[in-house]
Amino acid sequence: MNKRVRVLQQTGYISEVSVKSTKAGFEATEYELTAKTFLALMLDSINLEDLLNQTTDVSAREILAAIAALKYLGE
Repeated sequence: MNKRVRVLQQTGYISEVSVKSTKAGFEATEYELTAKTFLALMLDSINLEDLLNQTTDVSAREILAAIAALKYLGE
């Protein structure tokens, strides 16, 4: 499990919140889901055609700008 948690943290899906001591005397790290995780869950649960049908011109421009910025940063 530690390996999977490390991968999720390295890829930005979870972030470390705090480290607490347990009753048994060990340290336990607490994690939280990131905005990237919530975006992935949201994208997985929507139909892109429905999204396009419900998108206004303004929100379409915002989505395009965000995608273009990501593409530019990735190059």
